[in-house]
Amino acid sequence: MSINPIKVLVVDDNEKARDRLIEQLRFEDVEVVGESTLGAAAFTWAEHLNVDLVVVAVEEPVARALRTVETLTVGSRTWPVIGLSTRSDRETMRKAMLAGVRDFLVSPVSGEDLRRAIVSIHTTEQARRRAAEGGDTGRVGTIVTVFGVKGGIGKSTLATNVAVGLAQETKQHVVLVDLDLQFGDDAVMLDIVPTLTIADAAQGLERMDPQLISGFLAEHPSRLKLLAAPPDPDAAESITGEQVTRVLEALAATNDYVVVDTGAAIDEISMPALDLATMVVLAVVPEVTCIRRTKAALTLMQEWGYSRDKLKLVVNRSRRRAEVSIKEIEHVLDYPIHAEIPEDRAVQRAISLGTPVAMSGPKTKSGRAIIEMGRAMAGMPKQTRRSWSLPTRQKRERSLERWQPAPVAREQPAMAAEPVSLAEALGVHQEINPASVPPPVENGAAVARPVSLEKERDYWGNLLGLSSAKPATAHGHDLSGVDHQVEFASNGHGAAD
Repeated sequence: MSINPIKVLVVDDNEKARDRLIEQLRFEDVEVVGESTLGAAAFTWAEHLNVDLVVVAVEEPVARALRTVETLTVGSRTWPVIGLSTRSDRETMRKAMLAGVRDFLVSPVSGEDLRRAIVSIHTTEQARRRAAEGGDTGRVGTIVTVFGVKGGIGKSTLATNVAVGLAQETKQHVVLVDLDLQFGDDAVMLDIVPTLTIADAAQGLERMDPQLISGFLAEHPSRLKLLAAPPDPDAAESITGEQVTRVLEALAATNDYVVVDTGAAIDEISMPALDLATMVVLAVVPEVTCIRRTKAALTLMQEWGYSRDKLKLVVNRSRRRAEVSIKEIEHVLDYPIHAEIPEDRAVQRAISLGTPVAMSGPKTKSGRAIIEMGRAMAGMPKQTRRSWSLPTRQKRERSLERWQPAPVAREQPAMAAEPVSLAEALGVHQEINPASVPPPVENGAAVARPVSLEKERDYWGNLLGLSSAKPATAHGHDLSGVDHQVEFASNGHGAAD
């Protein structure tokens, strides 16, 4: 955040358009110090007024406006330029970008949107110039600052777990900086007893090469390194914002990711961490007091020019039956929610054990959410849950069947033999209704049918014309040679003729 206002030069051939633009840019942090037409006059006024940024109108003739942009952005003395035009075609935008504009806005544009663009580009330009003046031509790591406007919302827990998740998932160099100088607990959460702290690093960097800052870091089993807060709260008074800036820049020059855990106040110590950050994670819990303070912080950071790409809102300890729902939080803050960390008892158990939940419970609800947030920061794809494939499921079922006990054989009770019909005994497969068959007739009178099974069988066999393998007998005498004549009554009642 700049103390002095950003000095802006407005360049446009249309005088009325310049007046309207100057009227729009009446802000405390932005000051229009001059106006000019297109061409060489724009370069002359920018150099004479020592402006910080130039707004150029890209209108017909477009070639003249693009030539002016090139004059301001190429050479020994350059300025960041914002292009402003009523033309929204891609070709004009592409040519303006090639000419050197940092941003291209399509008119009509509100004064607030234009101010945000000016502040954002000016902040980026200041960071580039600091890096150039410091002679740092090497790679610069990503700084992720975790900030919260209220104590007890799980900000430090979120910072330590994000740092551990980044270290484990990316396998790169990750440093956690505890910038809560008076009451920092990151060392306790990681179960580390540091020998050196940020107070030692702040004093040591004034006398040594910034590349040697790794000597002040404590190592963690997760590959993470920690720059701890001083154990004595009074030591925080000796650390200045300028020292914090040097420490963070030195860590970013030698590591891939620098995660900063700040205090709950916006002050001289937290401001460098917020300004230098590539991403600011603003933590909020579903409570009315926390939401009210977060609303004020969001408004302030947006006035500083923090874009939505830089400022990410994360809801911690989210739950279904919360005091304020997720939709209500998003509506009240008028800001999109980047991620939700669900409330989980595993987090408290992990804090008690001194092992972050990203290590002790990566498959828990909170563990998965934090790891996925870290992967998103690193640009890594989202993890997919493992599912049983068909061959694997079949093998699993077979292994379960193998360990199942064999069924116990039980003796079945003896069943009574089912009665066999007479037709089945004789081998006859056609149905016969005995009631429809007239009784036999002997000596002109109807007689009763045989009672014994053997006689019944012979009777039905003779009636149906079936031959029996066994000759008929009567009281042990062979009757096969006896010629039997059986007559039936002519009427249905069996009466004799």
